Amino acid sequence: MTVEEEKKTVKDVYAKIAEEYDTRIPGRECPADHKFSATEMKFILDRVSPRDSVLDIGCGTGRFTIPMAEKVSHIVGFDMSEAMLTQAQDKAKKAGVDSKTTFQRGDAEKLPFESETFDVVTSMLALMHMPVEIRPAVFAEASRVLKPGGCMLIGVKNGIFERLSHADRFASIDIADVDKKKLIFTDTQIGEVLEAPWYSFTPQELDKLFWTVGMKITYIRGNIPFLALLSDEVAAHGKWFTETLGALEDILGDVPPFNYFGYYLLVEAVKPLTSSKRDR
Repeated sequence: MTVEEEKKTVKDVYAKIAEEYDTRIPGRECPADHKFSATEMKFILDRVSPRDSVLDIGCGTGRFTIPMAEKVSHIVGFDMSEAMLTQAQDKAKKAGVDSKTTFQRGDAEKLPFESETFDVVTSMLALMHMPVEIRPAVFAEASRVLKPGGCMLIGVKNGIFERLSHADRFASIDIADVDKKKLIFTDTQIGEVLEAPWYSFTPQELDKLFWTVGMKITYIRGNIPFLALLSDEVAAHGKWFTETLGALEDILGDVPPFNYFGYYLLVEAVKPLTSSKRDR
């Protein structure tokens, strides 16, 4: 598929599952999956403050946008899917944070915002749906709209983990096909099996992407590098074992080289206060 065909596929898929999306993620009810969700939420919320203006790229139904809105000055939820944004707007109203949120549809390859507008740019999971060819442009746009000293926070599937295991813990009814680079949505309410492009990132690829746009990675946490390898049966019933592994992950999740083997990678990168030579 071409880049535009991939974008259209993603948009069409989420138009069909927008109303049921929140029931699919994370999907399971076992300690490993609760640990996964809690870790990524803590990662985001620990790094935003009441004075921040935030851009959430690929916000979807607002899974992270709404909790951040409760903590920051203002947040823009940005997504290519009108259907997903409609769900996010409804959730913002119900949560009472609609006065602090703006939702806008568009393409992350060409952000419709002035340069140096935001203190923080976030993107959790959405980057994996973006065609590999446009990654440099997306990261360049994120850097452009960040204020000097601002940071970008992302959560992406780890390509190194995929070399070791094809374990898929993120959702019970969505299947990540590592070999075909697809996310497969099964058991949808409309009765269709839907597929969308789904690409992982290695730490080395992320380092290069950030470096190229003049940003520097300051923190990498590996999200559930051990718990992701457990079977559903062990994860659901081996409570002492999973709690022990979870505690170990809390200690080693940001310690090299263990953090490089996380099921997902949670990454913070900072835009310098002064432009680098590459920008001049």
